[in-house]
Amino acid sequence: MAMAALSPNSVLSTSIQVNPQTRTDQQTSVPQVAQDARKTGETVRTDTITISPQALKMADDKNIVAKEAADKADEQKALQAASDKADAVKSEAQRNAVKAYATVSAIQ
Repeated sequence: MAMAALSPNSVLSTSIQVNPQTRTDQQTSVPQVAQDARKTGETVRTDTITISPQALKMADDKNIVAKEAADKADEQKALQAASDKADAVKSEAQRNAVKAYATVSAIQ
């Protein structure tokens, strides 16, 4: 009859872990029961979550507020760009008017 070699794992294991066909008065040891309990707890876990309607509404409300703030910021940027462009055109017109006045004054 062949006998399995001893290893640290086999020495620290219970007889049931080494040979599952072994029957003893105490079917499982305390560490084995704890290990089995952990396994069932791990298999029960899932990746699904439940979100309440109130939480969804709160998140949606925050999204609406954020979107309105972004829209306002975009609108302010557009107004600022238009104002800057108008100022540039006004400055250019004033420079041209000064040049025209200087030219007319020099001619007279």
